[in-house]
Amino acid sequence: MEQRRWDIDERFTGVSDAAAMLPAVHRLEEMMRSEGWVTEEPEAHLLPHLRAVPGWRVLGERLLDDGFYEVRARPEEALEGVDVLRAVIRLLSVIAEPSFLVRQAGGGAYECVTGVMPGDPPGTYKSHGHLVRVIVVTG
Repeated sequence: MEQRRWDIDERFTGVSDAAAMLPAVHRLEEMMRSEGWVTEEPEAHLLPHLRAVPGWRVLGERLLDDGFYEVRARPEEALEGVDVLRAVIRLLSVIAEPSFLVRQAGGGAYECVTGVMPGDPPGTYKSHGHLVRVIVVTG
């Protein structure tokens, strides 16, 4: 197995763990477990913003039973490798709230949780969130 973490890595280890972020991650996890935290009607609240992103064409969408709002989208330019992930993050950034996590799930799927936790600025709205799965369609 390759020891390098990227193409020019010569240290083979990092400078720290990521424990400094754990309180925020645990807080997000707690909110994600709250009944009713994922908001209703993502087609009204999220879809118009996603459709307006330059360089992307939304092909379809549906709300799944597990709370994920699944969006099929095609980039206007040919992308490969990490450039697909970065483009998906730019797409999702238009719906980002104070907490925002994106992961590459495989098979052209990218999953996102974004939301507002109690005390997040500006403090205007009650805590809520969104689960979004982008299926990247190529060809």
